[in-house]
Amino acid sequence: MYCKAFPGDDKIIAERLFLQKTTFKDKFEVAWKFSASYIDESRDKFYKTVGRSILWRKTGDKIYYAAKDKDYLYKSIEAYTKSIAHAPVGSSELSLAYADRSAVLFKARLYDDCLLDIERALKADYPDDLKVKLLFRRSLCFKASKPNSELEQSTSMASAMQWLPDLKKIEPNYDMIKTYSEMMNELEKPRDINKFSPEIKNNFSKHITGASNAIDLKKKNNSDQHIIAKKMIKSGEFIYISEPFGSTVSYKIRFTNCWHCCRQTLAGVPCDGCPAIIYCSDICKKKAWDSYHNIECLVLGQLLKSDEINTQKLLTVKIFLKALNSVGRLVEIKKKIDDIDSMKNDEMIFTNDTLDVNTIDNFHRLNYIKPTSTECKFKSALLAVWIVTIFSQNTNILGKKMTLQDTIKNKNKKIIIMGELILRYMMIVQLNTGFFTETDLSGSVGQTSVIIPFCKLIKKSCDPNVYWNHFGSKVGFYASKPIKQGKPVFLSTAGSYHMTPRIDRYIRLGPTTDDHVPCRCTACVENWPTIQSIKSYRYSMELPTTMKTEFDGMMSDLNEWQKPIEEEDDEKLIKMKDKLIRMNDEFHQYITVPCKEMSFFYLSLKKLYGRLYSVNKTLD
Repeated sequence: MYCKAFPGDDKIIAERLFLQKTTFKDKFEVAWKFSASYIDESRDKFYKTVGRSILWRKTGDKIYYAAKDKDYLYKSIEAYTKSIAHAPVGSSELSLAYADRSAVLFKARLYDDCLLDIERALKADYPDDLKVKLLFRRSLCFKASKPNSELEQSTSMASAMQWLPDLKKIEPNYDMIKTYSEMMNELEKPRDINKFSPEIKNNFSKHITGASNAIDLKKKNNSDQHIIAKKMIKSGEFIYISEPFGSTVSYKIRFTNCWHCCRQTLAGVPCDGCPAIIYCSDICKKKAWDSYHNIECLVLGQLLKSDEINTQKLLTVKIFLKALNSVGRLVEIKKKIDDIDSMKNDEMIFTNDTLDVNTIDNFHRLNYIKPTSTECKFKSALLAVWIVTIFSQNTNILGKKMTLQDTIKNKNKKIIIMGELILRYMMIVQLNTGFFTETDLSGSVGQTSVIIPFCKLIKKSCDPNVYWNHFGSKVGFYASKPIKQGKPVFLSTAGSYHMTPRIDRYIRLGPTTDDHVPCRCTACVENWPTIQSIKSYRYSMELPTTMKTEFDGMMSDLNEWQKPIEEEDDEKLIKMKDKLIRMNDEFHQYITVPCKEMSFFYLSLKKLYGRLYSVNKTLD
């Protein structure tokens, strides 16, 4: 945070007082009264500038033309994307950056993306004397990606000829035939894109948005809502596919992944206001603006400069603004939460006989770290204070923009309400965030945070029968082993017994409950060993020799597949997936005890689905 050093004794006194308070409101007030006067005035401005755009475009040129690294295409695309993000709307730099990125996308055989950038460059008033080469590129993109598009090809060529005199003024010796021939020689087959897309095999549920009709919601004791199998569910079958309620990409990959849906994009479009992020499409750009970025845009640059701000905290801000835009006023959000707190029942609510878990009202019904918990830390409240001051200086959320000093002196109750809400949202996000690791095209790893309210409806167990992964802009939940009709669906939140010892699972679950035994699932009660030490089914079950021989063949195939799972393309992986699912179903039909083979199946299926998400992400 940007603040002066706190006096040691004062901080100790304030922290002791903080620990005595039992509500988010009182806790935030303690932090506000103690720390607000130590916050530094917000002076950093985060504007788009031509200078920064030129710098990143030159960086892209340097990387692309040097072509030293195996990932030079990816790195140059990222640099040009940063140039696009920093270019002011209406500037010539925007068109130049789009055009330069289109050249690299052409080289990478991403012809559809290249066409998008060419159109964007032309709409942004690309210089007339440079249009010939750009239009040649467009013609060849059509030739490669749409061989039957003769009209588009010829139209692009005719347009190129129209601008040839302008090019000749600056390059009198330009040889059009030679240039076109050279570009033709670069033309190759379009790069494969990921062909796997999760889908609901059965019909969709009539009552749960995004869910398969293979599952149903069971209610017990008026408050225990949980998902059960309505019919037999096979391994690999998707039971729920939806966009998460909220998601935020890692700082490292915010120029290669959409800020709204987190989908990887190499032809991203910028926010018109801030240079901090990109979107995969104008659709996501509009969704984000309407939902939260209309306000977030004014503060995001400053938030990103703080070491205290991680993806969870950025997700907190996103969701807070989403709630504010949805409801309208701080006091209305506060009223909604107070109404929920006054209810004995916190189950998710249906609207018109349909349960959509991705609503603001159902987000507010997620469990959260209570203000009396030791996990609700003074540090979090101090961060909430800083966030409130950033908003007060840059937005009208509190009624009008104010200087820091005016904010501190102000007795507006909205300050405390806003701080209370942000602190509470932090605690909701902290308890309910799911993470998935994103490896970009250069091998750099970033962690994306998602909120998936559907998880609240799934019973928890360290022997899960479903797992989830991120596919494009959506999350998909699939069965990791067969689930019999009428049986509960189980999800692990602290790792499965297959890889994580019970003591480690207990440590992870500790902050989520006051129970000294944080999990009482069968795997924990019986303390099942991990795959490293658990025995084969052969030591605990008697099976016919023919069946043992068949299972031995399965395990031999599974062992041989481990390397191909890491290396093969998606077409081969999809075939492998189908066979693995059949093997997994058959194995679980006869083997009912925990064993090394069962763990191996679970981990292999998880690994394969993870690869289906990330395959074809290289530009080698």
